Amino acid sequence: MKLKNLLSLTGLLLFCSIALAHEFWLEPVKFWLKKNEKVRIDLLVGEDYRGEHSNGHKYRITKLDHYGNGQKQDVRSKVYGDSLSSVDLSFATEGSHLLAFNNTSKFIELEASKFNEYLRTEGLDNVIKLREQSKDTLKSGRELYQRCVKTLVQVGTKTDDTYAINTGMRLEIIPAKNPYAQKSKGPVTFKILFDNKPLRNAFVLAWHMVEGKTTHETLRSDENGKVAFPIDQTGKWMISTVHMTANSNLTEADWQSYWGSYTFGFY
Repeated sequence: MKLKNLLSLTGLLLFCSIALAHEFWLEPVKFWLKKNEKVRIDLLVGEDYRGEHSNGHKYRITKLDHYGNGQKQDVRSKVYGDSLSSVDLSFATEGSHLLAFNNTSKFIELEASKFNEYLRTEGLDNVIKLREQSKDTLKSGRELYQRCVKTLVQVGTKTDDTYAINTGMRLEIIPAKNPYAQKSKGPVTFKILFDNKPLRNAFVLAWHMVEGKTTHETLRSDENGKVAFPIDQTGKWMISTVHMTANSNLTEADWQSYWGSYTFGFY
């Protein structure tokens, strides 16, 4: 193989590896529905709130639960598609309906400079500090990562407290109030939990897409794991964060990360 082609292939493989660690979210075709209206919900991965279907053949779904009307239903068996990344659902009761997804961890390894840049980009200051203390900044990053994501859909006009359910995933994003009950632009507080405890200093992003244009805002969570963003009733929203810890089994990887997102929208 010629050197130019080899370099191109190497660059492509590196790009693909990095892309695997980008935002992951649940996205309904519509967020507001009528009773018994069927909607497709996709598992997407990408950047800037623009995504493509996740490859569900590369992991196992450990949780895909529907919460609504005081009940929980496991809907993993309904996942379909060439990439196992879509599910069709309909909801028989009015109110807010929450879906939560978690999967098995996947492995990634990045050479030192790429891993250090990735940590800076995602605001993972705790890991940067640990690598500096251990004099590991020239060491590649061996990481396991998994997703802990939710989406909230609204059926009819009746809202309820389903939006705030703690689904038991290790990383949880929980709004303090139902974004669908808010009638005008105003702050919505989100609480970030890890292992059911407030996550302090988490780097949290609020993504907002309106008519194909994405904007975002970033804030750090306070000592109670809380962060507040101004939310208006347009387009679609995603609140996301990443938390990384030292991995317990160093033969597998040095680090374990958890990628959380919570999506909702007004169409």
